[in-house]
Amino acid sequence: MSIYSSPNEALLKDSQNTVWSCEYQGDEALKVIDIRAITAVVAMVPFPGPGVLQGKVFVVEKPGLDVAHLGGNDEYVHDE
Repeated sequence: MSIYSSPNEALLKDSQNTVWSCEYQGDEALKVIDIRAITAVVAMVPFPGPGVLQGKVFVVEKPGLDVAHLGGNDEYVHDE
């Protein structure tokens, strides 16, 4: 798992806590965790195009999960 910076406070406030823009912390911020500790899945998506936010990323929760569910491709993980 990659650890990212705290969100940009100004953008978070201006977006009413909607846009969480963070910075990648590099390989030094990689962590190994127990898979059973995962409670949510997010993607860090680059902002499109040039501009002030070029090189920055933002949080997208459960990317593609809504589309997979609509298509009937639900996957069930059973406890062992």
